[in-house]
Amino acid sequence: MVVAVLAVVAAGGVFLAVKLTQGGDGPTVATPVATESATPEPTAAPSSAPPPPPRTTAAPPPQTTTTTTTTTTKVTPPKPVQTVNPATFNATHRLYKTGVMRTVNCKQAKTGPGNGSQALAYFKAIKTCLDRAWPKQVAASGARFRSPGLVVWGGSVNTPCGGGVGRAFYCPTTHTIYMESPSIISFYRQNPTFGRMVGTFTMAHEYAHAVQWMTGLGQAYTKLRYDASAAGALQLSRRLELQASCLGNVFLGANRTSYGITGYAYQMWLYDVNNSGDRPPYPRDHGSTTNHGAWSRAAFQSRNPASCNTWSVSPARVS
Repeated sequence: MVVAVLAVVAAGGVFLAVKLTQGGDGPTVATPVATESATPEPTAAPSSAPPPPPRTTAAPPPQTTTTTTTTTTKVTPPKPVQTVNPATFNATHRLYKTGVMRTVNCKQAKTGPGNGSQALAYFKAIKTCLDRAWPKQVAASGARFRSPGLVVWGGSVNTPCGGGVGRAFYCPTTHTIYMESPSIISFYRQNPTFGRMVGTFTMAHEYAHAVQWMTGLGQAYTKLRYDASAAGALQLSRRLELQASCLGNVFLGANRTSYGITGYAYQMWLYDVNNSGDRPPYPRDHGSTTNHGAWSRAAFQSRNPASCNTWSVSPARVS
């Protein structure tokens, strides 16, 4: 299987994109509570929250038999960045020196993702904010910003990076984010605040993958993975995924006040990031829940990509 994956990577990196982005990017945590109340912001996940299910949990079935899609822009895939040493390139990238991300005063859509059309509008609103937040950081890193496309889907989807059901993912080949909506709709109907936070974080995470490919971090990753052992490839995947969650939370932290990630919403965001990660029997390709929470919380507080250098730390911090 590894040989087959690497062979396709050498031909253009298509199938690898499915592996690194479809292998659990969309949070599959259980809804923690059924009621909402304003409480002080905790420093850990609510102790009364039930444990999340394994990552094998299937996404809720689509609410309709049709697939809702939209492409926001005609995009050009990011060009590969030539590097002499991809490991050094990622560990010393200029993105970490771009400073604190400034708020763009992003505001949450008034209507939550309660059905297919509402989910489409909800994700488009978040993407509009992300399109305003990341250009400065990307440009300061020496790269060219290119707004990724967006497709919101239910049921199944086919892309150059593969398809399937129940996953949100970013496809480098088309430079497009594919947001699966049924699971987010289901979360929202059970607990509106939790559904909003899961949808928001998932969108920010997938957009961060697009940033990785805009800046060359993603292309360097594919070079490193090409010659890696099976265990080494999993560790590289964890570095990539934990960085995406970290960068996504740089954006959320920068806009926490205007977006309303305070009080009860903060609890739900915190529960999500503290309970996302690898769970048996799936491969260890995204990082432990402990490490996922640690990188996410640090980025949310710092609002600085400097907190997201997952490429220069010890294996224990990306286990």
